[in-house]
Amino acid sequence: MALVVEKNKIGLSCPIDLYGRGIPALSITTEGDSLPRESSLFSPSLARVAAVLSLSAAEERLLVANLSALGYGDPLIADSPGKLRMIIGSRVRDNYLETAVVIRGSEGDEWYSNFDIGYAAEHSGFGKAADIAEQQLSDYIFTRLIGLEPRFFITGYSRGGAIANILCKRMCDRFGTDSVRGYTLASPAVTLSRRQARYNSIFNLVREEDFFTRIPLESWGYTRYGKDILLGGDVSEGYRELTREDYAGFVGRGEADCLLAAVMRLAPNVPAYYKRRRVVGDRSLSLYEFMRSVADTLAGHPEDAGDVLLSAMVSDYSDLMELLAAGMEIPEFLTCTGTPRCSVADSHSPAAYLTALREAEKHW
Repeated sequence: MALVVEKNKIGLSCPIDLYGRGIPALSITTEGDSLPRESSLFSPSLARVAAVLSLSAAEERLLVANLSALGYGDPLIADSPGKLRMIIGSRVRDNYLETAVVIRGSEGDEWYSNFDIGYAAEHSGFGKAADIAEQQLSDYIFTRLIGLEPRFFITGYSRGGAIANILCKRMCDRFGTDSVRGYTLASPAVTLSRRQARYNSIFNLVREEDFFTRIPLESWGYTRYGKDILLGGDVSEGYRELTREDYAGFVGRGEADCLLAAVMRLAPNVPAYYKRRRVVGDRSLSLYEFMRSVADTLAGHPEDAGDVLLSAMVSDYSDLMELLAAGMEIPEFLTCTGTPRCSVADSHSPAAYLTALREAEKHW
């Protein structure tokens, strides 16, 4: 469990297993717990803390203990089934109410909204979840903020990172960029805005090998608010050290580029994503409808997806299917429940990100 280990050093615990293999949590010690005075300056130590908090969001007791070790009390668990789950905590430092917001990654039926891009300026599924997060956060600080200045520390992993990215932007619009320290991990793209760089207090830790951070496609016009911090390098050795298993993910951006190219061939733009249909067995599916079948598996409903995904192997979706299932046998991919152990998932995994972050810290 999280605990203060000595003055100015804080011990935190972080789960690293994406697949339910029972791998023990990783213990991490970080120097200090202060938010940087200059919000626009990237803080490696705060990035480490954000990674630990965002990855522990799926285990609420662990996350609350980590927040407590950092001095954040008065926790609130905000839950909107199928859309969002986050934990908010706060502490008073000098004349500031510092509010930490940690948003959990994809779970269950939330997978469906991950593929609901929409036609608006922000990703529809993530934007709707951010609406809920913004209202919950506003309600939380309504009375607590009296007589104090606001500061927000907002983080999340994967889907949680995407929602956090939009929430950070909205808090910047309301309170100014000086009031926000946003650090997202493995966030997909969220916006068509060309003014995203003005949100200079938002930092997005991403890997080019991670397909999820590169969708919706840049060629469709999508990006993230703030600045991307690229975590490069080979993570194989560090992954093995953490998990005692070999890394099955992509090495370099080439294979992720192939996946993006397969998507682009099927849907060169968002209207095609929703409307351009191809024959799959006895039905005709758009890429959006096909990805909902993939979401059936990820959400734990493989019985609703098996026929579609099997038929897709001899359709125009075959290249995409093979790339999505890389690193495992196709029959296993078709029948799995939840997140499969494949190259796409390993590239996106907590262990891969923690390894990449540790390597990056050597050069920061």
